Amino acid sequence: MDKWLQNNNVIKLVALLLAIMLWLIVNDEGNLFRSKQTDNIVTNVPLTVRYDEDRFAIRKMPDSVDLYLRGHIPSMKRVTPSRFEAYVDLRNQGEGTHRDLPVKVKGVPGGVEAEVRPRTVEVSLESKRSRVVPVEVEVIGHPKPGYKVGKPVAKPERVEVRGIRSDLEKVRRVKAVVNAEGATETISRSVSLQVYGEDGEFSGVEVSPREVDVEIPVASPNLKLPLAVQYSGVPPKGLAVESVKTEPDTVTVYGTKNYLAGLKTYPGPVLDLSGMNRDRTVVMEIPVGDGAVKVEPEQITLDVKVVKGKEKTLRNIPVKIRGAKEEMQVEMVSSDRVDLTLFGAPSRLKELKAGDLKAYVDLSEQTPGEYPVPVQVEAPDFIQMADGQSPTVTVRVE
Repeated sequence: MDKWLQNNNVIKLVALLLAIMLWLIVNDEGNLFRSKQTDNIVTNVPLTVRYDEDRFAIRKMPDSVDLYLRGHIPSMKRVTPSRFEAYVDLRNQGEGTHRDLPVKVKGVPGGVEAEVRPRTVEVSLESKRSRVVPVEVEVIGHPKPGYKVGKPVAKPERVEVRGIRSDLEKVRRVKAVVNAEGATETISRSVSLQVYGEDGEFSGVEVSPREVDVEIPVASPNLKLPLAVQYSGVPPKGLAVESVKTEPDTVTVYGTKNYLAGLKTYPGPVLDLSGMNRDRTVVMEIPVGDGAVKVEPEQITLDVKVVKGKEKTLRNIPVKIRGAKEEMQVEMVSSDRVDLTLFGAPSRLKELKAGDLKAYVDLSEQTPGEYPVPVQVEAPDFIQMADGQSPTVTVRVE
């Protein structure tokens, strides 16, 4: 025995036999592992239907199926439930109830057997129908105070609604909802359509087109009025304004009805004449007065013609009394008529008559007594008292 163990050839032979035995053991265990099978159940796999979606709608079908899987462990490890697709094919079928339809499955890896439960299903297809429905524009929110929303217009005014008969019967209206909160001008936009049934929004049908163009007029009450430009100051000595032409001479004023009802003209900008020593063209902003929402246009152009002025005297102009309190007794001690010398453009003085002037004395601040009071004169635009003129009348106040 000891001699065998000391023999190198014997030792090599024993080592070889041990290696062969070890290889056989390991190889046999791998075969056992690979040959072992396991089962698995994947529940609620979504069921889809392949069909002509333009012509039909599904009225009845199961939502899901279960898959019973069997295979060797390495193969089963490659199973990914999210890749499973269970479906039935009705692309060559028409309207009606189709029974015993085989459920097919995609996404099952090789080496795995899949059994679908139930193996067959029942699906009902119904032909789509259509009807034309008018578009209703619903305006929500409020425009800026002083503005009003006009009648909305939708283009197109009618749209096609498609679906199965039972769903079409549930459609009550198709709306385009537009928010006008704070609006100050006409609203123009594309709006997605919403379908409504008895209980609110309804999604069981298709709408074509899905959007419409909506225009909603937003404006305040308005009135077209003459523009009354106001003036301050006078041209340099010896010069006078012959004319001021405005372009435009009317404006559109926006505001509340009560505000507009009190207007006959609209007060324009104040033009300062004190620096007008020659013809000028002036562009001015039109003010938006209290009570007005806006004024159109926003600017006017003023063409000012300046000429050498002259004087003209009008005689026996009556003087009126203004501002006297009810308890006052007023008597004109001197004559109640005055002569007035006025200055202006020759063309304007030529047309000037005594009736164009209003001469008066203001007694609103006067106390009892007898004293001279300066005469004030209201004259047409660009006509003024000549230099050195300071007419007075004597009154007695009791």
